[in-house]
Amino acid sequence: MISLKELANKVNGHLIGDGTIIISKVDDIHSASNESIAFAFLPKYKKEIALSNAAAFVVTSANDLENNHGIVVENPYLAMISILDFFDERPVPEFNISNHSDIHKSVKKSSNLHVGSFSVIDQNVVLGENVFIGNGVKINAGCMIGDNSVIYDNVVLYDNTVIGKNCIINAGTVIGSDGFGYHTSSDTHHKIPHIKSVIIGNDVEIGSACTIDRGSVKDTTIADFCKFDNQVHIAHNVSIGKGCLLAGGVFVGGSTTIKDFVTIAGKSDIAPHISLGEKSVIAARSCVLKSLPGSEMYAGNPARPIKEKQKRDAIYTRFEILEKRLKKNAS
Repeated sequence: MISLKELANKVNGHLIGDGTIIISKVDDIHSASNESIAFAFLPKYKKEIALSNAAAFVVTSANDLENNHGIVVENPYLAMISILDFFDERPVPEFNISNHSDIHKSVKKSSNLHVGSFSVIDQNVVLGENVFIGNGVKINAGCMIGDNSVIYDNVVLYDNTVIGKNCIINAGTVIGSDGFGYHTSSDTHHKIPHIKSVIIGNDVEIGSACTIDRGSVKDTTIADFCKFDNQVHIAHNVSIGKGCLLAGGVFVGGSTTIKDFVTIAGKSDIAPHISLGEKSVIAARSCVLKSLPGSEMYAGNPARPIKEKQKRDAIYTRFEILEKRLKKNAS
């Protein structure tokens, strides 16, 4: 529990109303109680303030409160992060090494290492300080995991995979498996050896059930500060720059280069052997079939600059209307 005044100070916000009100939890504005603080900085929620039972609200303007108690902040999302962190009561796991884990004798155990039950760590794996490894994890030979990284349950790291510092790999993800590479000759599919690896930088988060393939002729690389949603697939030889955001269901074809700070929305497909320029934004369900220069939003199948796509859509709509009119007149 915390007073509204203390909470306002914590987020560098401006207190409006009674600072002695005690806040004990965070809730959605529709389900909040008189012990809750709710976030109401988005336009669609501002009109809900008068109907909510919340004790206080986080807003960007005092005018939105209309005589209710609250905190006015400049950056609502940073305030939201701080408040959610404060009220996070999820249990913090104790660091220990399960008797039901199997760790090769060549692995040097740091002073603060957690390894869950039924996890296997093969030979010559290098583990940094404060590494957390969940249950049922398989880490193959020669892998490296940096300080403060978390590997959740049932993750598989194939041999020689490199994970940087402060990374989070969520449950069920597979990193370093062979890419889909075959040469067909005389009706026989010949597998192309994938002898390179996957190298992931620092402060990267990979969602659940993602697959990241190792390279054949060069390492698959993911630079610092990238964040991937669940069920993302990265094919072999792909290079992803720093600070990229990939939403759920994104597939990136082999040997593609994605420059820094690219955002790819959900269920988009990126073709192989192309390049996405720095600060590209790919709209949801787009299909990128050729290289794009970046610093612009693209949408559609095939993906085009969004203004061009909107013009094409408008022309297509006018033709549909005209066609209907002609058919009606002809009848």
